[in-house]
Amino acid sequence: MTDNDRLTTGACRYDEMDPTHVTDALAERPDSADDNGSAGPAADIVDGGSSAVQRATEHTRRLVRQFTKFGIVGASGVVVNAGVVVVANKATQWLWDHDGHEVFANLLGTNYNIRWYHVFAVLAFVVANLWNFNLNRRWTFRTAGKSSWFKEMFSFMLVGVGGLLVTLLVQTAMINPESPIHLSREFFDGSSGLRDPIYWGNLIGVIVAIPVNFLINKMWTFRDHRVITHVTPLPADGSTDASANSGNNSKEDM
Repeated sequence: MTDNDRLTTGACRYDEMDPTHVTDALAERPDSADDNGSAGPAADIVDGGSSAVQRATEHTRRLVRQFTKFGIVGASGVVVNAGVVVVANKATQWLWDHDGHEVFANLLGTNYNIRWYHVFAVLAFVVANLWNFNLNRRWTFRTAGKSSWFKEMFSFMLVGVGGLLVTLLVQTAMINPESPIHLSREFFDGSSGLRDPIYWGNLIGVIVAIPVNFLINKMWTFRDHRVITHVTPLPADGSTDASANSGNNSKEDM
């Protein structure tokens, strides 16, 4: 059978096939490879799709690993945060006999006040964020040595301010008896550390702020610092040599 006969027979066979099986048929054809033995266009499409799926899967796994590490660091930061609040509260009671619910300062002449537990939360935020930043920089996102410490620290603290505002809002809503979601004073009556609404309000606020902090830090503070180089692949059919030869011939003609 001649080459023309084979082409004609192949064309008739494809006309009779269901269009949904054309891709499978192209992938199975022995002549779907080119003269250099590489896979044809159908195989290239399949390989490209597989590569895209693999990249997406690896990206998802990497994101999950980073979020898990961020959560572990965040959990340690919560412990640090809670410890600072407890120490600050006890120290204020011992040194100045101030209760955490007392007014620290009025808010710009309004009917709202900044209370001592807000001050404790801000102090705990600074200490815990310094702790979290260094752990995340070296372990979670591994950007140490790739970017300026002060630049990342500024971004991290700036993101943390957003988390602090979330923490303060949630904390106030948990502690203020006029809030519809306040902690019940029947149980959280402050009779012991485990029943103190200041500690629980701060803890709940910090936990609520963790996902927000992760997403912003992932996309901004600890974003990947990669250098992408575009490499043009050399053609496999020796056209480079042919082009070089033609260029040399042109120079000789000149």
